[in-house]
Amino acid sequence: MLRPFLACSLLALATPLAAQTAAPAAGPAPIRTQPVPTPEPLARADFVARLDEEFARMDSNHDDVLTLAEVEAAQRAGAQSEALRQNQAVFARLDRDRDGKLSPQEFAALANPDALPSTAAALIQRLDGNRDGRVTKVEHRAATQANYDRMDADRDGVLTAAEILAANRAAAQPAPATPR
Repeated sequence: MLRPFLACSLLALATPLAAQTAAPAAGPAPIRTQPVPTPEPLARADFVARLDEEFARMDSNHDDVLTLAEVEAAQRAGAQSEALRQNQAVFARLDRDRDGKLSPQEFAALANPDALPSTAAALIQRLDGNRDGRVTKVEHRAATQANYDRMDADRDGVLTAAEILAANRAAAQPAPATPR
């Protein structure tokens, strides 16, 4: 159940530029500005350090517990940051005469982070081991480290680009149908 979400999370942690954002239901598709790089190998210790940094970034009151409000706020901030980055790239691409001018209506229609659906509740549900509506650091680590271990096919404590890509391909495939 955690596979698709955590595989994507690991890819995002392995290479920040590989983080994927959902496109709004309506409107133009996002413009790719850079190719997605091949992920670098990721040692388990580095992975845990990055998880802890991510947890601390989301834990706004520093009580070592994630609430729905904290996850939503972190996702909103991340979406706004990513939208700004995308807006700047799109603006540069659209400003063909490089005069620094684009109509606000054209620009605003290209990227709107408020149009993206919130996934905070789903994240809390996936990571909340004891179902109390909050995610402790222990719950966060348990769920994400289990996924890291699943992706580390040769069990050497390092995720290679091949292992990350293989896990993400597997996560993207539909679940097998169960016989009736």
